[in-house]
Amino acid sequence: MLLEFIPAQFKRPSGLFGIFTSNQMIKYNQKNYETLVKDLALRPHDKLLEIGYGPGIGIRMIAESCSTCKVHGIDFSRLMYKRACRYNKQFIDNGKVQLQYGNFLKSNIEEKNFNKIFCLNVVYFWSDLIAPFEKIFSLLKEGGSFHIYMADKSFLQQKKLPDTVFNKHSIEHVVDTLKSAGFKTVEHYKDNGHQIKAKK
Repeated sequence: MLLEFIPAQFKRPSGLFGIFTSNQMIKYNQKNYETLVKDLALRPHDKLLEIGYGPGIGIRMIAESCSTCKVHGIDFSRLMYKRACRYNKQFIDNGKVQLQYGNFLKSNIEEKNFNKIFCLNVVYFWSDLIAPFEKIFSLLKEGGSFHIYMADKSFLQQKKLPDTVFNKHSIEHVVDTLKSAGFKTVEHYKDNGHQIKAKK
């Protein structure tokens, strides 16, 4: 049970151990977020959505980097929602950031509303990728892009992470599913982790 409990906290942090887990996220994901935010190539008045924002460090990076950008986020961990709200309070108060607690697949988010949607280390927690990718496609404006930061299936297998928590998707499978969901062009490159950019 312990072998599943600890990895499950990275999926949906909760309780006292969730606080420890979120601190680890901040420590290890800082550089990954720097890489991902750079790849977003922020433009004035961009409207962005992060799926699974965790403690909110990526949201804050964007809010600090782009004075006219607006960032929406959704996460299904109540602990992460509360922590990200505290971490981004000044930007929530001035209307630059809007955070939501809930399940992305069941959420009622306005369609064709975002220039860019992104997620970091989230795809492992979707068993079937076509449903979330199709929803993401519907939420993007024409010409918008979806950015994924992830580890490949081989890396997750090497770490011996439990299949009951982590869905081990290969990069090739993710790319093929993005194309099946309707994305016109899909690019992939490796920089610390694997990054995938899909354009509507």
